[in-house]
Amino acid sequence: MSTFVLVHGAFRGGWAWDRVAPLLRAAGHEVHAPTLSETASGLETWVDEVAALVTGDDVVLAGHSQGGVVVREVALRVPVRAIVYVDAAVPEPGERAVDLGASPLQLPPRETMIPPRPIESAGDLDAATAAWMNERLAPVPFAPSLDPASAGEPVAATTYVFCTGTPAAYPCGTTRSRLDERGIPYAWVEAGHDAPLTRPDAVAELLLAAAREEEIA
Repeated sequence: MSTFVLVHGAFRGGWAWDRVAPLLRAAGHEVHAPTLSETASGLETWVDEVAALVTGDDVVLAGHSQGGVVVREVALRVPVRAIVYVDAAVPEPGERAVDLGASPLQLPPRETMIPPRPIESAGDLDAATAAWMNERLAPVPFAPSLDPASAGEPVAATTYVFCTGTPAAYPCGTTRSRLDERGIPYAWVEAGHDAPLTRPDAVAELLLAAAREEEIA
């Protein structure tokens, strides 16, 4: 049995994994899907919260979107068996999360709370799921996005997964471009950015493959 620690993206909470977690539990695994603190004064707050859930060696860390920034830091601090980045922003050492996307010329103050934008149904995101998400979206503290990634690279087995319907300008697009430049393979999910909710079966299978240490296709 493995333990999965699933980290959500910006404006979302642990609920973003509500459709994936039951599939992992049905396969016999333990699952934690925390909601990151909305009062975080920096990236370290979120790293502390997630690292506290890594209580054994057989842990698979998964980070969706902005959660990739957190997962990378956690894996540098505590040993895990595998990392799965799902359409994730993955900074280089010394790089900030805000550097991975198209940032404004003038950044807001560190203490700013970024409000969520309403989500509209499109592609594989149906109206009912979009409405359900909009009821749960929450502001995100800007401070963690201003903290640089730590030096070094995680040693755990790493899987990268990208969604076919995600706009190229999303921070995960920077991650994917770098992998292409380095010849590092990755998997695709036929879905929009919120694949953990719209294609939980496909996402769960990739997570289970990581736990089994299988190579992605």
